Amino acid sequence: MGLLKELHAAKKKSSMGSGKVVFFKYLEDIEEALNQGYTAMDIWSLLNKKGELKIKYNQFSVYVRKYIKEKKYE
Repeated sequence: MGLLKELHAAKKKSSMGSGKVVFFKYLEDIEEALNQGYTAMDIWSLLNKKGELKIKYNQFSVYVRKYIKEKKYE
């Protein structure tokens, strides 16, 4: 397979927004873990190590703030 084909295939696999989809898949579990005292870093590390969540911690923490922590103050 040529380099361009490989690059195209790799880009297709990691489509934009897939991290957010996985985050929402685990949203209730993430929220419960945070409520039980686990840190966002603990949660991200586990999901990342399992290969479930392929976003950087920085983006994960943005999602936590936006969709979990800010929700509590509405």
